Amino acid sequence: MTTWICDGCGLEHPESAEPPPRDGCVFDRGEVSIEERGDLGPHGQRWVTHEELAAQPHEIAYRDHGRGLHSFRRTPRFAIGQWSFLARTPHGNLLWDPPAYLDEEIAGLVRELGGVAVIATSHPHMFAAQVTWSHEFGRVPVLVNADDAEWVPRPDPVIEYWKEHAEPLPGLELIQVGGHMKGSSIAHTSDGTLLVGDSISGVPAHPAWVSFTRNFPKLVPLSPAVVRRIVDRLDGWEYDRLYTLGGDGIDRDAKEIVHRAAERHIRWASGEFDHLT
Repeated sequence: MTTWICDGCGLEHPESAEPPPRDGCVFDRGEVSIEERGDLGPHGQRWVTHEELAAQPHEIAYRDHGRGLHSFRRTPRFAIGQWSFLARTPHGNLLWDPPAYLDEEIAGLVRELGGVAVIATSHPHMFAAQVTWSHEFGRVPVLVNADDAEWVPRPDPVIEYWKEHAEPLPGLELIQVGGHMKGSSIAHTSDGTLLVGDSISGVPAHPAWVSFTRNFPKLVPLSPAVVRRIVDRLDGWEYDRLYTLGGDGIDRDAKEIVHRAAERHIRWASGEFDHLT
């Protein structure tokens, strides 16, 4: 039996002798509206395996962000190509937004950093190879927000569901904020770092800024009410750093920057400045 991976989104699907049909990806269900699935745009038409990906020429891009936080991703990029994060703690490590592939090289890097105690994702587009990674590291728990349960492509006993708030390791918290997708979540480390996935997105042209987007391929923004809800929710925690799945990072004053960006977004999207357009 083979584990099949969609080359469009990078999500692995259940083991089978033959690959799923061309429209068999969990994010390619014709009956589900694009607004419900977060709209990944044109989708993959081919299925690959971990063995195929391992055989392709590639390298690991790696970053040490200090304070126990590390990130890495495959180059050249595969599928969405997110940066995955390993947050080290005295009680074990969190693998956040895991890679869509696993081979000996990247598994070895993670082992050198202390392995994995728990896996969690920011939202369903990041489920990637979460089950394979869990099995590789002793079938550690994979935390999935219950509001995103319908998007789990590969069910497995390692998956545990949660809502609103969870603390999978002492001092390391998961916070549901919604917005990009219903179960979209953020990880908060004990030292005040946020791992935000797509719940808050970076702005490459302006590193000291963030944005709030519902649909990334089509640049559809979130409403003022939802932006306010996200920022107010996060006000319950102190943080000074922020890292996105695209690799954008804010290394200081992140909370102040999030507030300024949110206020600007809300005022423009509410029509306050329509007379300037």
